[in-house]
Amino acid sequence: MLNMKFRNMERDKWINEVIDSTNQIVKVTPDDGLYFKIQNKLNVKKNVAREWVWLAAASIVILASINAKVMYKGLEAQEELEETVLLASFSDSNQFYLR
Repeated sequence: MLNMKFRNMERDKWINEVIDSTNQIVKVTPDDGLYFKIQNKLNVKKNVAREWVWLAAASIVILASINAKVMYKGLEAQEELEETVLLASFSDSNQFYLR
């Protein structure tokens, strides 16, 4: 029991030391022009070369075209598979030749 009180006292002492250490922190004030420097850097308009804009647009068009073509080929393959399955089901049930 006495050992527990000692631990609690040590813990409380440590907590108070940590809290008191914040009293020694000195508040720093920024330079008067710092806010305006930051604002100017944020407001500076960065121009992108027209070639890069066209390159990005062309890339998007090419990717969309490739995507459309792949999707169309996939649909054709699906239709062809469905047709093959349908024909296979007919050939099993409608035999026109003797075995």
